[in-house]
Amino acid sequence: MCGRFDRHRPVVEFGDVIDGLDFSDGDPAAPSYNVAPSQRATVACRTDSGVRLLDLTWGLVPSWLKREGLSKPINARAETLSDKPMFRDAFRGTRCLVLCDGYYEWRSEKTGGKQAYYITTVDNDPFVMAGIWAQNTNFDRTTIESFCVITTEANDSCREVHHRMPLILSCDKHKEWLSNRRLDSDTVAAVLKPSCQEMKLRPVSRYVNAPANNGPRCIASLQDQENV
Repeated sequence: MCGRFDRHRPVVEFGDVIDGLDFSDGDPAAPSYNVAPSQRATVACRTDSGVRLLDLTWGLVPSWLKREGLSKPINARAETLSDKPMFRDAFRGTRCLVLCDGYYEWRSEKTGGKQAYYITTVDNDPFVMAGIWAQNTNFDRTTIESFCVITTEANDSCREVHHRMPLILSCDKHKEWLSNRRLDSDTVAAVLKPSCQEMKLRPVSRYVNAPANNGPRCIASLQDQENV
């Protein structure tokens, strides 16, 4: 599961992460330490002019949807992407990379309540999560551009917090994922394989629980905040 994430670095710092990324138009969405569902975020997509950055709403509205009121999923399971109608078309032709510095997960504690954890790469390097996106023009002639994050089984470094985690794609898989062509079964199996990327976890304060809260305090370690 991925229900909240952080992308505070400027987009130019993702130039070494995504090969061929064109960020000449600047950052389409404001950086945020606490991106929540229904908020806007920056994703990389392949267009006719190359790999560009788009500002999309988190919560997928499929291109074929013609009535409001249905759920807007923020996550899609890698294991069922090609089968479920909600995700199938986007998976076949409009895939994206979600720019990310880290994500949050909440674990139920024995003492009651839930503890938030901030999860990053071991070296605190920026990374990307696999996503799918869609463009819907069926509502009042308003174009809705949205995305969701692909999840997979958690690896050993994250399993203690949650059994699911975002699908973190290594650089060698970006080209295939952004190709916008239908992937064959062998490629799908290789690309959607659970990440072996070792991650680092640290508990953070309840400040991040409120989607309206933002800023460096969201990712500050719980110990540092208790010592203030």
